Formats: sequence, C-alpha cells, structure tokens
Amino acid sequence: MTRSFDINQFNYRSTGFGQPLVWSHGLLGCMQSEDALGIYAWHRFPKKLTLLRYDACGHGLSASSSHKSDYLWTSLANDLQQLILKVLPNQSVVLGGQSMGCGSSLFAALNQPDKVKGLILMNPPTAWELRAAQHDYYIKVAKAAKILGGKGLAKINAKHIDRMLPPWLIEAHKHSVLGMLDGLKSMKRSSLEPLFLAAAENDLPSQAPLTQLHIPCLILAWDNDANHPLSIANTLASLLPLAELHEAKNMADVDEWPSLITNFCLKLA
Repeated sequence: MTRSFDINQFNYRSTGFGQPLVWSHGLLGCMQSEDALGIYAWHRFPKKLTLLRYDACGHGLSASSSHKSDYLWTSLANDLQQLILKVLPNQSVVLGGQSMGCGSSLFAALNQPDKVKGLILMNPPTAWELRAAQHDYYIKVAKAAKILGGKGLAKINAKHIDRMLPPWLIEAHKHSVLGMLDGLKSMKRSSLEPLFLAAAENDLPSQAPLTQLHIPCLILAWDNDANHPLSIANTLASLLPLAELHEAKNMADVDEWPSLITNFCLKLA
C-alpha cells in the first residue's frame, strides 16, 4: 500500500550544529505541547549539537491522514527516516522520543542500526501483554474521537489530567500542565479516529530483536503512570545490551532529565 502521507508535509524545526539528536513526541503531543509543559527545556539544549524536532503525521502543524496505516509506529518510523534523509543526509544520529516516540525511534533503529549512534527512550509506553490489554480501550476512544473531535477530547482530558501524569509533576507544573493539551484541541475527527484505531494495533518491537541492538541507550521513566508503566522501562533496560535506566521519583529527578539527555548526546558526539 502506498504511503498517503507526504514527507514534505512535515512541520519540523532544526537548531544548532554538530551531533544530531532527532526527537519524536508522544501520542496527541507536538512541539507546541512539549514546550508548554516545560520539562524538556529544549531552549537550553547546547547549540554545538543539532536538535531536530517535528510534529508527527496528524499532530501539531503537520498534515494529517485519514488512513489508519499512516499512524502505525512502523509507518511513523519510516517517516522519521525520510525526514532524517531530507534534513540530515548522510549523518548518523541519536534518536529519542517520548511514549509513541519511543516506538518510532526503536523501529527506525532496528531498520538502520548503522545510522543510529544512540537511543533515548522517555516514558516508554505500554507494550506486549500490557498493550494487548488496552486494545478495547483504544477502540472505544476512537469512536469517541469521531464524535467529539480534538476540542472535546481535550476538555475531557483536562478534567482527568491526574490520570495522565504523576501527582507531583502536576503540582510542580500546575500553571502550565494543561498546555500539553493545546495540540490536541486542533486535531481533526477525520485523523483522530484512525489514529486511535492504529493505537489499538501498535506495539513495541518484539523482544528478541531488541537484544541484538547494540546501541547506547538512555531510558528515562517514572512510576504511577498506567500509560507508561515502569515495568516496561525495566524490561527494555534488561533487553537492550547497552541501556541505562534513570527512574524519576519526584520533580527534582525529572528536572535532571534535560542534563542527562544533553550529556548522553555529548558523549556520542
């Protein structure tokens, strides 16, 4: 099946010079929502490194699709590879991402391991048996999204933000945490339904190939988050041969994440 999403319809931003980090956001996120939440501190990312960020298909200011296949993580990984080829040709990169971005980054790394110098996996999503258990939930959300659209879903999520983030993070960012829903408000019914239908099918790569991925990997995770269980982060840390896991137990730990990301990239430069 021909990919219906054109790589030239990406909204992306590249800053700095040097070793590239290519960052992929999470489901329903975008560059705008990441900046609104404030925990990434991308404005402090050193200019001697290249930072390439983008809005995935159907998110933020990138074009959307009405085809479920365009939102599968394997398809998003292909998009990621095409974007790198366009913006950073002939360069080896560090791939990083949050939640959904972990999926696209891992599949891209498995596709072309010789082009990936490092991996950063922030808040890995549910996977394997836990992912399968969420299938019916995503189907229900897909039906609701077709009726409510982005604004309706954002309104509901705003009332249940405590189900999306640890309480200590909400308390620390209570004035900005709802900004993470800004990107969702503009999302269309025609793209939200297939996006969630794809979410029902999406999963991280099977475990066996991950044990052969000899790429330095930084895993950042927190507990008390059903959508990003610490158990998945621990499993990834045990499977990936060169992985190190940092668990955040409070806001002070999360505040260290930007420095951990920077230092990881600098070591690979």
